[in-house]
Amino acid sequence: MLPESEKAVVEVSQRAILVLRLFDWDRTSDDESLGRASIDISSVIKKGVLDTWLPLEEAKHGDLHVRLQWYKLTADPNDLQQILLETQLLRVTTMSSAVLSVFIDSARHLKQARANSKPDPYLVCSVNKQKKQTAMILRDDSPVWEQGFTFLVTNPDNECLNVKIYDQKTGNDIGQYTYTLSTLLKQFNMEVIQQPFQLQKSGPESKLYMSLSLRIMKAGEIEESDTLEQAAALARSASVKTPEATVTPPAVKDTQGINKRLSTESPIIEEEPTKVTPVISASASMEKPISEVVSQVLTHRVPETTSSAGEHGLGRIQLSLTYSAQRQKLDVTIHKISHIPLRDPSSIPDPYVKLYLLPGRSKESKRKTSVIKDNCNPTYDASFEYLISIAELRHTELEVTVCTQKGFLSSGSPIIGMLKIPLDDSDITTPAGLKSWFDLQPELKHE
Repeated sequence: MLPESEKAVVEVSQRAILVLRLFDWDRTSDDESLGRASIDISSVIKKGVLDTWLPLEEAKHGDLHVRLQWYKLTADPNDLQQILLETQLLRVTTMSSAVLSVFIDSARHLKQARANSKPDPYLVCSVNKQKKQTAMILRDDSPVWEQGFTFLVTNPDNECLNVKIYDQKTGNDIGQYTYTLSTLLKQFNMEVIQQPFQLQKSGPESKLYMSLSLRIMKAGEIEESDTLEQAAALARSASVKTPEATVTPPAVKDTQGINKRLSTESPIIEEEPTKVTPVISASASMEKPISEVVSQVLTHRVPETTSSAGEHGLGRIQLSLTYSAQRQKLDVTIHKISHIPLRDPSSIPDPYVKLYLLPGRSKESKRKTSVIKDNCNPTYDASFEYLISIAELRHTELEVTVCTQKGFLSSGSPIIGMLKIPLDDSDITTPAGLKSWFDLQPELKHE
């Protein structure tokens, strides 16, 4: 049998299983299954390189010979030549040397595909033969996608990321952009964050907003304990550190290497007594059945620090809300988030926060913080304002969504957690306003 070499991106290494299926190819009918083999990826991570025979399952007898190697990802462009040399020695032209992560945020001022009608845009990005596609947005010349994709790159020195935006109804190309990947090798940390790119074959003001990150594959012997230390090291000095003391997240208490790092940034302290206040207006409690009112309770926390990850284990967010009736202005300050769950020690979240006013959820009401890289306890202290009358305030909710830009390592949802805050709370209209901790809840469907 001729040897075959392949590479794959493993986004969550914990409890991941590699399954290999063996078939007998048949030109005239369906291929016949000859069995399958499986292996726990954690065993490959522990050894670095694993060369072994795997017994075939779903077969009477037989073994499959595999050689598996775990690659860590580095932001050092000097590592590129080493992996390219390894590829040459293996005499395999399709082997990958790097991983490109693409986060498609949004586009602005797309041209019309039809007269007097906004386009139904979707975006296709590709590297060589790999293609990924965003969702389609109905009738919008400034769509927001917020979707992420991952590409394996053979050689960043001579490859490009090609982006095209199409109108679904006509199939017409309404904008495109080509990014030369060798440019990323010269960028700090080999990444660009939330940059605007001028679209070609579109309007004069048409822009695409996206983030790009390039990582070089580096082979090496990796012990299990080293893997955890590397995960801790990802909380590098570039991350924004929480100035006030917080408690080490429960999600990583079993990881000594990570605890050691986090404890230097967030010393464990004894939590202050917590005051739990239901966020319910008086009118709501009188007009609605008690069961319905209780279901809408959002507990918010008074102390500056908090020791748990909230009711749903998704973390807590500290916010301040103040409304000035004289100026008809709502001020919202996002202070910090505590105890974002760490699902995978090798992929620490890059969190940011989005705000919308409900009902309507209009683009004009969108507010967004900056991204803080590799941090489960980010501090923002970012303030935003809304001009809104007191009459509107009583019928409005603030939607708060915590996302991670690490979502661009997968095609799944980047949302960590969210919540809705009714703005008819009387504390918001007091001079001191409302400053509290709120428990993040699972992702809610948009109305």
